[in-house]
Amino acid sequence: MKKNFTIITAIALAIQVNAQSWTPQNSNFPLDATYPLAIDAKGESIAWAYGADGSGGGLDYRVYTKTGNGGTTWMSGAMSGIPASVAIADIAAGDGNTAWVVGYPNPTGGGVWKTSDGGTTWVKQTTASFSNPASFPDVIYFWDLNTGVAIGDPLNNKLEVYTTTDGGTTWTANAAGGAANAGEYAYVHNKAVVGNTIWCGSNQGRIYRSNDKGLTWLSTISTPLSDFGGAGESGEIVLKDSNTAWIASSLGILYKTTDGGANFVDIPTVSGTFYALTLEYVPGTNQTLLSGGASSTLGRGSSISYDGGANWTEIANTNADTGITAIAASSPTAIYGGTFVNAGIGGMNKLTALLATSEASVVKGLTISPNPTFGDLNISTVLNIKSVEILDMNGRIIKTFGADAKKLDLSNLQNGVYAVKVNTVDGKSKIAKFIKK
Repeated sequence: MKKNFTIITAIALAIQVNAQSWTPQNSNFPLDATYPLAIDAKGESIAWAYGADGSGGGLDYRVYTKTGNGGTTWMSGAMSGIPASVAIADIAAGDGNTAWVVGYPNPTGGGVWKTSDGGTTWVKQTTASFSNPASFPDVIYFWDLNTGVAIGDPLNNKLEVYTTTDGGTTWTANAAGGAANAGEYAYVHNKAVVGNTIWCGSNQGRIYRSNDKGLTWLSTISTPLSDFGGAGESGEIVLKDSNTAWIASSLGILYKTTDGGANFVDIPTVSGTFYALTLEYVPGTNQTLLSGGASSTLGRGSSISYDGGANWTEIANTNADTGITAIAASSPTAIYGGTFVNAGIGGMNKLTALLATSEASVVKGLTISPNPTFGDLNISTVLNIKSVEILDMNGRIIKTFGADAKKLDLSNLQNGVYAVKVNTVDGKSKIAKFIKK
């Protein structure tokens, strides 16, 4: 089901010593105010997105943009072959030539379309029929060039699900779709995927779950949210693994589960700004999250957290007034953020690479506390220390301590984000981030 609230979204990142920033890139969408509504990134080089109308006119655009070189250049075009009666709901990237979209009937004719020529033409894959008058396609995802799933609103109290193992040449209807309550439905591009696991949110604040690429479905679970796409509350899901997930509520609350959704706990914001309208987990990290928004009423900006959502650092953005409209992260060095096209310029951004030293909370062999600190910072380590340095977020050394440094007096530091660098006698070093309040 299409979400009935207007543009939301964004995302962020920042590294430990060198602050993160967005590098503007031209999406080459043909019309001003077009923005990427959803982005799907694969590997280090491939990303596809589809565009939406940000002018306030509410038009259904059938346009895409793609990169095959990690964002150096983007190519855009119309989705030739998809009728005007269809609105795009989600996009799945394959490679530089291959992608799929799922569209919902507006008012008729939803289904799955594939391009194999880089976006020049789009061909409907009719075996994913979505032919019931009540059919409403919401989500599509491909794990590779062959294996994919397409998901629609429930029919007879179960999701309408199709799976394929041949790139969509043949789609097989799956009668075992996630169980739904009366009146329950899913939302367009509201999904999270990791490994073989896919989760989708519903209008009743529940999550449909599969751990085998949509072939079978676990019990549908309740969350603290009332709705994943309503006017009063909406939510975004991100997955680290099949058990670990975070959910952002548009009401400004972040929740986490480590047991596959059996229990959720809220993560209070200790410092910085959590932009609650969109959320992303960075694959390959322990618990780095990105948050963002592009709403005139609910906030424009983006931020990054290295500790699972407690502390957030703002991300530099030359187009901060327009915010970030979508985000995709396939690795710490392949992170894209959408924005609005203005005077033919922009529409896409790429984040500066996230360094491996970014996650202070998972620095092996080094523990610092308390974090945040109001003055004293305690260092616990088995390392043979030579010296300890305090760095600002530009990498400048602002304090140095000797080999016996175990308790650092930082009371005269201005409030902000810093890094502590422990240098060892064997010429190595460990870096951890901390907040001074």
